[in-house]
Amino acid sequence: MFYRMNGLRAAIIDMRYLLSRGYNRKSAANYITSRYSLTRRERAILYRAVYPPNQAYKHMEKMVQPCCIIRKKLSIDGFNTLITLESALKGKMVIECDDGFIRDVSAVFGRFKFSDITLKALNLIFNFLEKYPPAETIFFFDSQVSFSGELASKIRKLLSQRKLKGTAKTVKKNDKAVLLQGGIVASSDSIIIEKANAVLDLAGHIIKKHFQSLIFNIKSIK
Repeated sequence: MFYRMNGLRAAIIDMRYLLSRGYNRKSAANYITSRYSLTRRERAILYRAVYPPNQAYKHMEKMVQPCCIIRKKLSIDGFNTLITLESALKGKMVIECDDGFIRDVSAVFGRFKFSDITLKALNLIFNFLEKYPPAETIFFFDSQVSFSGELASKIRKLLSQRKLKGTAKTVKKNDKAVLLQGGIVASSDSIIIEKANAVLDLAGHIIKKHFQSLIFNIKSIK
């Protein structure tokens, strides 16, 4: 572990305390970062991974297992899933958060670049979909992010090649489109999780199978 665990452990505990008492997430993260002189990446762990018990429980209640997507409609939050997987493929640490979801702390959204790593991540996703084939799979990508059109085109071809029913779309408001599509949602975005009925941690399941050693579990920090 590359982090100063004593300071980070105390910061995580304090963050849970403040959030459980209604403090704003950003304000709480800023205060604790200053108090413990945390690095930018340590702050990202606080902001993305720490949840008060009641919110963590609500998220976990919505989690479904891979077998639940078989013959069901699956809506995939494209960049969220790909960026998390790419972090693991690059050997970067990922976090098993208080709510049980796996999240990255790379903060690369908006600066996405299509690469060979992207192709490897897509291959892992499609292997997963072949094992647990949905009735229909729809990928959504934010149109304002670079390479979103290229990604959607590539995915449509892969769906055809793998004989999986579905499509890939670029949209202006990704979270809204994912939720409106209905079915089971694949995402670790807390905003989407809060509004969805059923959520698959697609990237998380793949990471747990192939990159277990990269996972930092903060749920065990009490």
